[in-house]
Amino acid sequence: MLEDIVGQLWFQLTLLLTVAIASSLLFAKFKQPKIIGQILLGIVIGPSLLGLISVDSDTPGSMVPRFAELGAIMLLFLIGLECDIKEIYTKRSLLIGAGGVIVPWVCGYFLSELMLPDPGVGYDMFSQSVFVGAALVATSVAITAGVLKEMGIIGSDIAKTLLGAAVVDDVLGMLVLAVSAGTASGEGIDLSDLTWLVTAAVLFVALGGYIGAKVLTKVVASVQRRGSARGLEESGFLMALSIALLYATISEAIGLSAIVGAFVAGTIFARCEYRTRFHGYTKVLEWVFAPIFFLSLGVLIDVGEVSSGAWLFALVLTGVAFATKIAGCGIPARLLGMSKGDSLSLGIGMSPRMEIAMVIALYGLSNKIITGEIYSVIVMMGLLTAVFTPSILRRTMRSVPKTPAVCETVDA
Repeated sequence: MLEDIVGQLWFQLTLLLTVAIASSLLFAKFKQPKIIGQILLGIVIGPSLLGLISVDSDTPGSMVPRFAELGAIMLLFLIGLECDIKEIYTKRSLLIGAGGVIVPWVCGYFLSELMLPDPGVGYDMFSQSVFVGAALVATSVAITAGVLKEMGIIGSDIAKTLLGAAVVDDVLGMLVLAVSAGTASGEGIDLSDLTWLVTAAVLFVALGGYIGAKVLTKVVASVQRRGSARGLEESGFLMALSIALLYATISEAIGLSAIVGAFVAGTIFARCEYRTRFHGYTKVLEWVFAPIFFLSLGVLIDVGEVSSGAWLFALVLTGVAFATKIAGCGIPARLLGMSKGDSLSLGIGMSPRMEIAMVIALYGLSNKIITGEIYSVIVMMGLLTAVFTPSILRRTMRSVPKTPAVCETVDA
């Protein structure tokens, strides 16, 4: 009887949302990002400890993998909606962001090749290493922005440069995911396939963004005006959400990931005339889907299956995660005229990996590109960078004068 209840879809949803509320309250009390609490409590209710939720997609009623995938699509749409690239984009941000993508990706790949054993039947070592590197690419804008807001310096020059570089990281991170997913063939890499993937990714982002900005934003605005005249205030947002799902479908159909399309769609509507109104609706979606996504990440971890060697790799990977951002972002910042202290702070501020790194890990796990053990390692790396970055950043940026906020980002 109890097993039947636990296996029901509605019980799983009830448990996930209840635990999400509890974790948010608990970690807010200790002034820690709530997403850390959601992942940790996901580990508790999953197979690692209590086993209240099954992660086997073949088990009747088990929908956690589907919850996670849907949550990832919604989360990336919301992140894209917050990325008004034109507001904080500069040449400096572009160069720093690019350095923060290339160095971690390359170093993560070679570290994986050096330390990890062959993943076994059904997996490809090259593809797994590419995904480990890809997981090191994107910065968590939410965590860094939260610290800057708390310190009252989010309007400072270094904060604007940091946030701009983080936005570049997000965009390039989606391109990295697209290329990484396409090269995961199990037979190595083919130059013509890689050329097609890069071309498809660039064309999709460019054409999707252009058509969206020139046509679809006007369609959504028209729907919103007509809907508002008839008392349907949410009509424009629903149309925008439908377009996001369409972009996700097209993205997946051409060999990219669905979340790439969702992210591109989000950036389209970031400059829509009804953006402020849409922001309120996206918050409702964020309250529901973001906790489900991060809890699901924890549920999908089985600590009992992680070997001692994998734990060692997780610690080394965390160290490399910090070092590659400090080098990849800090060195270009220094060369572009920033002080040593600001360059170091910028590299540290770019170090936390959470949202997009978790999405990349989930995609790799769901498509049998990385093993469950390596998935757990990537999630643990993300948790460790998210936990340690705020305290380090507060120390390195304590001399920055307080300035008023000039932009908004996704809450941590």
